Amino acid sequence: MKRPPLLDRIAFGILNRRGFEEYDDEEYQRYLDHGPTLAGARINERTSMKLSAVFAGLNFICSTIASLPSGIYQRLPEGGRAQVPDHPLSDRIRNKPNDSFLTAWNWKYAQLMHKYLWGHWYTWIVRSGYDDQQLVPLLPDRTWRDPNNIHQYFTHVLMDNGQYQRRTLREDEVLDIPHITMDGESGRGFIELARESLGLAKALDEFAARYIGRGTHSGGIVEIDKPMDPAERKRLQADFNQKYSGLGKAFSTIWLTGGAKFRADEVNADQAQVLQSRQFSVLEAARWLNLPPHVLRDLSRATFSNIEQQDIELVQYTLVPIVAQLENSMNVAFMDDNERKARYVKFDLKGLLRGDIAARQMFYQAMIDRGVFNADDVLELEDMNPQPDGLGKTYLVPMNMIDKKTLTEKSSAVVGALRARGQVPQIIHVDDINNRSALPAPETRSIGLRRRLTVAYLPQFSAFASSLVTEEVTAVREALQKFLGKRSQADLSAWLENYYKELAVDISKKAKPLVSGYGLALTPIAQEEIASNATIGPQFEQFTNQYLNYLAERHVSSSKAQIIDVLKTANDAGMDPADAVNERLAEWEQKRPDKFTQHESYRAENAMTRAVFLFSGVSKLRWVAFGKNCPYCSSLNGKVVGIQQDFLQAGSYQPDGAKEPLIVKSSKKHAPAHAGCDCGIAAEH
Repeated sequence: MKRPPLLDRIAFGILNRRGFEEYDDEEYQRYLDHGPTLAGARINERTSMKLSAVFAGLNFICSTIASLPSGIYQRLPEGGRAQVPDHPLSDRIRNKPNDSFLTAWNWKYAQLMHKYLWGHWYTWIVRSGYDDQQLVPLLPDRTWRDPNNIHQYFTHVLMDNGQYQRRTLREDEVLDIPHITMDGESGRGFIELARESLGLAKALDEFAARYIGRGTHSGGIVEIDKPMDPAERKRLQADFNQKYSGLGKAFSTIWLTGGAKFRADEVNADQAQVLQSRQFSVLEAARWLNLPPHVLRDLSRATFSNIEQQDIELVQYTLVPIVAQLENSMNVAFMDDNERKARYVKFDLKGLLRGDIAARQMFYQAMIDRGVFNADDVLELEDMNPQPDGLGKTYLVPMNMIDKKTLTEKSSAVVGALRARGQVPQIIHVDDINNRSALPAPETRSIGLRRRLTVAYLPQFSAFASSLVTEEVTAVREALQKFLGKRSQADLSAWLENYYKELAVDISKKAKPLVSGYGLALTPIAQEEIASNATIGPQFEQFTNQYLNYLAERHVSSSKAQIIDVLKTANDAGMDPADAVNERLAEWEQKRPDKFTQHESYRAENAMTRAVFLFSGVSKLRWVAFGKNCPYCSSLNGKVVGIQQDFLQAGSYQPDGAKEPLIVKSSKKHAPAHAGCDCGIAAEH
């Protein structure tokens, strides 16, 4: 190891020769003071803090890093990490470094100041056993490595009696983090290197203060024709300064007598660099501390568009290297070789990389959509409590994250299972598309891929439908026993109104994971079909919420209307209304889940495809029929309308070949046109 600088060796000799009773702080500082800079200003570790830019920069770095969540973590066998709260230094790093009143925040803040100013972070690791360890900060100007034995340190520790006591510490008892180092051990503070640069900034600050403080802002020279003796000249100068010098007397009117003449001087504040000197010190400090000027509140070159990017670069290129050095040094000092294989110190920088609310929302949505985060992970990052009963621990995985080959295989397997149950959903192949010559080849393939995605999702639609119908049937049967047995049918009608109002809200909430996941899986397929990379996330999310409300309203309206119609029919025929309703409920249990699954899955496919097309700028749609069709769908096949127009309007529709008219209850902007319809739509270019 190379020898310390000359002045440090002189100071070491003085301290080594004396006991702590004779310790002279002023004499010690005098030996370490490097004298004035070339600009005439004195710059050392203490005077530099009087420069506002230096103080602001160091305060920002030290307070930011001191505020980061930190602790000791354990590497998990299956990957990931977990905190180790029972480690003896875990609480020391997070809350209380030792048994004094010093907090962990103040400890880190002060030691980072030491590192930047004096070049070393020195912490004494006091070990009274593995379970009893304390971290005591050491003053960097009173601690140094023994030049004759690199494995020990000398330090002066402030004792309870207010005096400093010299101690010799082993290398493994000291956390030594150098700042600027050429050999990995000897550290130099940035003040030592920046003395001349900061000395110039300080000199300019002093010049500006003196310029304003002197305050003779009349700005000129007084000329007198006759000679003056020194005493008279001195008296006139004193009188002139008394009347016109000083900040409060600036720009006063000057009265001259005895033939005296005043010649104005053109020097002004800009020429004297008063204002420029202030900005110069900010830029110099920003360079030395590797900080963007806007952190030091210099917004002269900042814009709203570049500040966010500069903040990210601040974390990546300024704070990350500092934190990495702290983590590595603490790992070596706090843990032995075996413990380091499983545990490590970590400062968490994620909070500093968070954007605004909109940016965080997009990031969280992307992480949830890809199955990386669950809801509780997001809540933890936002410093919120997890959802009750473990509801937030579910990971969602969209279907579009698997390759197309896997999607095809999965949809084929679903079809086989459904056909075994007597259901025959149609997987679309290119040859199944009628009049496909009107569509480009990429679109025909994409239409087929959309349908394969829908078929792959059928089990999830079916599971939701079965759960919904079971819950609904159970509730209505209980109501029949309660109201038709002891109360009037009017009470049942009132109950139905309230129940289905609440059920609509419940359906919207429970169907959201299914419908949102399906929509997110469908979006890239539909956008690929039209070669679009438009960002439609917020619009599509709003549409999905509206679609969920429509889905819920369709279901509850149908259910309520059926029950009311059955009650009316039973009353008119003199039948038992309870038996009639129970008969309809039994039919629901048998058939309604399958009807819901087919109709709502195809409806979701086309409604969401249309929404993607609309938000991506498509202006026209084409109706697409598959395979053998009914007369209604055959007549619609190939029809082109504006994307905001209807394929079918409410009323009756009877094309050629249809034996009876199709009753259209509401206008149709997309397929399906009727129950059992499996048609689709495509973009018309």
